[in-house]
Amino acid sequence: MPEEKKRFKVTPNAVLSVLIGAAAIGVFVFYAVKHSPQYSAFDLILPAVCLAMFAAVLILAVPRITKLLSGTDEFPNEPAKIPRGTFIIIFLGALALHALTFAIGVLIFSRLNPAFRGTYLWRTAWMKLNTDAGHYITIAENWYVAEGNDKLLIVFFPMLPALIRTLNALTHDSFASAQIINAAATALSSCMAFLTLRGVLGEARSKAAAFIAILLPGAIFMNSPMSEPLFLLFSLSAFYKMQRKRFIPAGIFTALAGFTRSLGVLCAVPLAMIGIGHIVGLIRRKEKWAKPAICLIAGLIISTFGTLGYLYINYALHGDPLKFFEFQLSNWHQQASPFFDTVRYVLKYGLTALDKSEPNFYALWLPQLIAIFGSLEIMIFRARKLPASYTVYFLCYFAVAIGCTWLLSAVRYLSAAVPLIAAFACFCDKKHKTIPLFVILAVVYILYTYLYMQRFGVY
Repeated sequence: MPEEKKRFKVTPNAVLSVLIGAAAIGVFVFYAVKHSPQYSAFDLILPAVCLAMFAAVLILAVPRITKLLSGTDEFPNEPAKIPRGTFIIIFLGALALHALTFAIGVLIFSRLNPAFRGTYLWRTAWMKLNTDAGHYITIAENWYVAEGNDKLLIVFFPMLPALIRTLNALTHDSFASAQIINAAATALSSCMAFLTLRGVLGEARSKAAAFIAILLPGAIFMNSPMSEPLFLLFSLSAFYKMQRKRFIPAGIFTALAGFTRSLGVLCAVPLAMIGIGHIVGLIRRKEKWAKPAICLIAGLIISTFGTLGYLYINYALHGDPLKFFEFQLSNWHQQASPFFDTVRYVLKYGLTALDKSEPNFYALWLPQLIAIFGSLEIMIFRARKLPASYTVYFLCYFAVAIGCTWLLSAVRYLSAAVPLIAAFACFCDKKHKTIPLFVILAVVYILYTYLYMQRFGVY
């Protein structure tokens, strides 16, 4: 008897994958037709690749997404006991590494600028004037205002300035306050990376993740008065709580992240996914689900409070909760745009800088392209291994962070993405992989610090 031909089985996952691919093609065709008068075929190459890679990450995650939403717990073996000894060791190690990277930056700056000495040296080194560091200090000292040039500072979120302003009662020095806050937040972020990822990656790789969080290139800004350490701490804490089905505390940490950066409220996406999956699982097992559902709804409502608080500040000062959009466009030339269009203009400006032999080709434009495509590539390789909630959060985070009309900080933004830290840590299952990875990260970190201390276009 001849063997019967295998029939192609249509599954929900296959249908979803086809729909995602078709949607990506449709979006790109619309984009290409809309911009056909201005863009050449060459202009469309990188956007096409970027959108295809983004869609590939989502397609690869589809099986895990459907599995989660159908009631399968992504975190069934979350370790309950907190290893306090390990926690303390990681905290102290992260604090030491933070101090070391700070000192390396000061040393590089002193070699480049031998005239600077003493306290003025280390302040000037990490207070690059064309970054946002000075803006946070100004808000901390004067708060938000409705008149003058400083009214534009409403585009920066309040958490870091508020904490600096509070600590200034003791230090009377905004830069010192910012350094204390960020040193503590950086060390605690490493601890939370370990605790959060233990149930996802295991003990060894989660320990590696604790220090990867400090050594990704954009993490150099953890040494500056910037909001990345606080944002990363609150984001990791939100994930830690939602993985344990503590939906209200997860909502609180999401709100804190949302009061720190605009991207913080996106933690509500994995919170909703994990919560829905958990409740569906309880219903399928005929267990009590009403209380978890109420907690999830409460957590999701609370998760918006940080963003709403920021919008209220806009309203109180300017009578418009969305006033910051106006200032972002008028002064920073930023407004929302398709994330895949960003790589087009980044390449355009990069080639112009290369043609003029400008250092910003190596300091600004090329690192952004590497960060954008590199992050998508690593997530393509990890989408089947990481929890669906991590992958979907990354895609939302990526689309919002990269989707603007004048992007200068892709490296910094992506270095604060929790799923990307987890994806890097996936390599660290063996010493012969872990050591080379950390060597590469350390070298790239120091090179990026050098570009920053040269006062090139590192933002």
